[in-house]
Amino acid sequence: HTFVFPSDLDLSGVVIGTTTGGDVLALLAANNICASLDVSGAAFNISNPNAGTLTAVADVVCFETGIVTIAATPNGDQVVPAGYSLLYVLTEGPGLVIQNVAPDPNFIVAATGVYTIHSFVYPSDLDLSFVEPGVTTGFDVNALLVQGGGDVCASLLVAGAVTEAVECPLCTVNAGTLSGGGDICSDGEVTITATPNGDAVVPAGFETIYVLTQGSDLVIVGAGSEPSFTVGNGGIHTIHTLVYDPATLDLGIVEFGVTTGVDVNALLIQGGGNICASLDVTGAAFDILMPMAGTLSGGGDACLVGGAATITATPDGNAIVPAGYQLVYVLTQGADLTIVNAGAAPTFGVTEAGNYTIHSLVFNPSTLDLGIVEFGVTTGFDVNGLLVQGGGEICASLLVAGAQWTVNACDEECTADAGTIAPVDFLVCWQDEQLIGVPAGNAVVPAGYEVLYVLTRGNGLVIRQVNTAPVFTVNQNGVYRIHTLVYDPATLDLSIVQFGTTTGFDVNSLLIQGGGSICASLDVTGAPFIAVGPVLCSILDLFRDIDPNDPQAMQDALDHMEAGVAMSIENDSPANITGMWPNPTRDILNLSLYLVGEQNISISVMDLSGKEVLVPTTSLFGSGSNLATLNVAALAPGSYMVRINTANSTVTERFMKID
Repeated sequence: HTFVFPSDLDLSGVVIGTTTGGDVLALLAANNICASLDVSGAAFNISNPNAGTLTAVADVVCFETGIVTIAATPNGDQVVPAGYSLLYVLTEGPGLVIQNVAPDPNFIVAATGVYTIHSFVYPSDLDLSFVEPGVTTGFDVNALLVQGGGDVCASLLVAGAVTEAVECPLCTVNAGTLSGGGDICSDGEVTITATPNGDAVVPAGFETIYVLTQGSDLVIVGAGSEPSFTVGNGGIHTIHTLVYDPATLDLGIVEFGVTTGVDVNALLIQGGGNICASLDVTGAAFDILMPMAGTLSGGGDACLVGGAATITATPDGNAIVPAGYQLVYVLTQGADLTIVNAGAAPTFGVTEAGNYTIHSLVFNPSTLDLGIVEFGVTTGFDVNGLLVQGGGEICASLLVAGAQWTVNACDEECTADAGTIAPVDFLVCWQDEQLIGVPAGNAVVPAGYEVLYVLTRGNGLVIRQVNTAPVFTVNQNGVYRIHTLVYDPATLDLSIVQFGTTTGFDVNSLLIQGGGSICASLDVTGAPFIAVGPVLCSILDLFRDIDPNDPQAMQDALDHMEAGVAMSIENDSPANITGMWPNPTRDILNLSLYLVGEQNISISVMDLSGKEVLVPTTSLFGSGSNLATLNVAALAPGSYMVRINTANSTVTERFMKID
């Protein structure tokens, strides 16, 4: 456009890319300015067709049935303007003789040779009748285009995606089949063996090897010269035969525990690859059932208090419960292991003195009917006799030894009492204060007994420190408690306590008050503290006014503490990410945020090198739970970090972007 205007006209209001010619005309009219704008101007229509690039699906393909498919994959960089069309062209040889065209980059050929698939973006009204397959070449077409020196505005990918079609050598190899397989019940290592059926075909120069896979996805876990393997874990295990030529199939590519039988088969002609070899994919499958009752820790002596005692055991975490199986705990009494109770937890109440054993039992309800058990009559030996481990036929596992308890009728009354204790302050900033408890003075300490104070952390009461005074210094945020322990060093050996592992509940279970047999007293409730860092200490007002002498108010505050508040305390941050979904995501990433107090939040996204890849956005969020949404559709696939910044803290979480 041509614009004639007074030289003193202020054009500072014109913003390139925003202001329009109409805006200028309106400015002139509104201010009665004598100027002239050629509105019609000289118009240009700029087209930018781009054929983009292609990647060949395979560099070499071979004929099996007289024809073969040549294919390519567009790389997503094509540009097809309005009024243009996209077509794919198949050429043969270095002269790029055109053989065929199609709307998709997939062609069937019936002769060997070097083929190229080209992408072609052209005006929809371009007459292509001049193309004569077998005569016209890609170079002929390119010469008509601007990019080739002609005058047609179009784009041809001359290089294209190249694939060579070759004749496949005749492959007569056959892995044959195997007999064997089935269900096996084992309580340890077991050897599985298959038998070749004699129908394998092994050409000269080829070798036979047997492959062991695990699971339905056929993960390769072993290989050998014989169809026999020793396995030590349950599940589906399959033995396969592989007949191959070491000169064409390098078994060094197999990584046990990673490579699958499907991966290997895909390399072979029978699986769509180009290597002449044969794998018996079906093989001989063995379903190894390996129920394991595991082991239990615990046992010892217990006292009947008020005519009752609670005995318990702790699973060592080594039980194996196959699919369809269940785990139950069985209580037996006496040397003959008479079954007197059973339950889902290894804890039982008893009302009479005697020797008891807690056992674990892993069984399949469809093969072992526990309705046969008559409490007070059936024994653990009776049940074990039905199982494979005991000479029977049922695949199940019973921990016969179990955790053994001796329950006594204790006559001596235990008078030890830890009393109660309260915190000086319920909310403590650990940078400048200690955790201090104030005993109520109501403890009962019998002669020969001692008083010790125990510091625990978290709801699990994990023991962190002990002291002779109720005063502790901590350097980590969290919920703490100071407990009073009144005990006799002659009966309670505190060397069993492992800081960071042993809990107050573990110690309490040894005491008469917790179902054990030791006369001592632990104030399990103790004096609670919320220890926080400097960022939160000034804003956690919801705990500041709770009376430290009101144990119920403190407990209610802890019981009703929101998960976001607990996370904020642990991280010393007023803002935390409590949820993130979907992850992985294609476009939208939702963030669940929890804020202690109203906060200005800056949200940004970084790649793993720390570079920001999305412009940070800052918003004011209210106290409590909030939802934020990010559009990450423009990001390339990969791993990223979302970062939440407040004035005094930073929190990051990782997410995955996928196509």
